[in-house]
Amino acid sequence: MSPEPTVVAPQLEANADVEPPQDWVVPAPDALPTTDWVRTFPDTILIELVDEALRENTNIGAAYARLESAIAREKVSQSARLPSVGATGGLSRTERANEFIPDSTAISIGLNASWEPDFWGRVSDNINASELETEASSIDVAGARLSIAGSVAQTWFGLIEARLLTDLSQREVETQERALRLTERRFQSGVSGSQDVRLVRSSLAQAEANKASRLQRMSDLSRQLEVLLTRYPASELDASVDLPELPELEGVGSPTFILTQRPDLIAAERRMAAQGIQIDLAKKALLPSLSLTGSTSAAGGGLGSFFDIDALVASLVSNISAPIFQGGRLRANIDLQEAVLKQQLQSYIGAVLNAYLDVENALYAEGRLEERENALRVSVDEAFAAEQRLEQRYIEGLATILQLLDAQSRRISSEGQLISARAERLQNRVRLHVALGGGAYGDVPPDALPAFLRD
Repeated sequence: MSPEPTVVAPQLEANADVEPPQDWVVPAPDALPTTDWVRTFPDTILIELVDEALRENTNIGAAYARLESAIAREKVSQSARLPSVGATGGLSRTERANEFIPDSTAISIGLNASWEPDFWGRVSDNINASELETEASSIDVAGARLSIAGSVAQTWFGLIEARLLTDLSQREVETQERALRLTERRFQSGVSGSQDVRLVRSSLAQAEANKASRLQRMSDLSRQLEVLLTRYPASELDASVDLPELPELEGVGSPTFILTQRPDLIAAERRMAAQGIQIDLAKKALLPSLSLTGSTSAAGGGLGSFFDIDALVASLVSNISAPIFQGGRLRANIDLQEAVLKQQLQSYIGAVLNAYLDVENALYAEGRLEERENALRVSVDEAFAAEQRLEQRYIEGLATILQLLDAQSRRISSEGQLISARAERLQNRVRLHVALGGGAYGDVPPDALPAFLRD
């Protein structure tokens, strides 16, 4: 009798520490998340960049190649259901020294076949395991697409942020140049001392240093994005002049929902199921195997018998082999396969917990980042008003240069933080969609898959 099959289905309920909750800890909309989340951002350039990356990115191309390899391995496993047939042939010529004995030519051909009946289901198990690995490789393609879509979106928003910060640094340089001209006039008039001029010059130099640093950051992100698009990293991508508005969050689904949506979790489940079959195969290696072999041959004038099927059938030989002593190798292999499955299960549980962590963190950040942006808008408005007032008082001689420089620094800092907060909200939304499984960007286009995987 065949050993009992090993059924593998990750049951998180078996471990109370990772039992899926009914709802998220952080309050969130109950509706399901949008599938085409990239197009929820009002940014046509972003949509074009993501579409280009999904076509051209090398990581996605490599994932497709791995899928092709898995399909080929599956075909190899399926071939074991059929008998193997081989042919042999020979030609020999004999030349006689005696003229009274004619030369002769001998032709021989042979045919042999072998087949192993699938009594214990070994062949079927191998095929099933290969099919699961193919499915997992297909889901890996979806995971690669999702990862690249998320990376492109986050890098694009980072590039726009870098441009806005660079523009802010340029305005800061212009502000300090204006302050320097004003201070130099006051110094020439004897109203201010040389220390005031030096303070403004120091602030101007710092502004120029900040600008250089942000220009470098913008160039780095442009090149990084070009590599994601499989373009030469020439820093030729120009960022938009402003960040898009953050779209409304329609919904996130439930904690159990992402278990059926995240490519990494689904692929892990398929591989655990395949590993369960490997355990079955290791157990079946203890059972005897039966093989059938047959052959036929003919030579010279008897070639007609070569095509005699009855002769081939009559030569069939059955062979039975069974393991007797392997030094514990076969049972050790069972232990090995079971240990691999335990490792995969623990990794899966960890991946599920990290998936929950990603979503909870992104949901919590949604609210805190909104609060931060609102507070920074107030800070910018107040800092700008204070700077305007202090600049006028400095011209009137009622405020010191230190007070003016401090006001300018506060306003510039608040503006920079506001730009970064807006970008962070957009990037956090991308992280949330990726953590939820990515919708359409966590799938594989049906026309990109072999027919048997399109259902």
